Amino acid sequence: MTLLINLLLIALILGYATWVMVRFFKKSKQGKCSACEVNQSCPTEKLPKHMQ
Repeated sequence: MTLLINLLLIALILGYATWVMVRFFKKSKQGKCSACEVNQSCPTEKLPKHMQ
């Protein structure tokens, strides 16, 4: 029984880690501003050059 619980926990951890990595790479392919959560209300033209 403990082996089954351990295998289930390992599967959950690996599944979550895979999901996080896939989400990260999908967002990184979109570019800097389009992947940001506040891209609709971000006044990027007012930001300093090093932050754009």
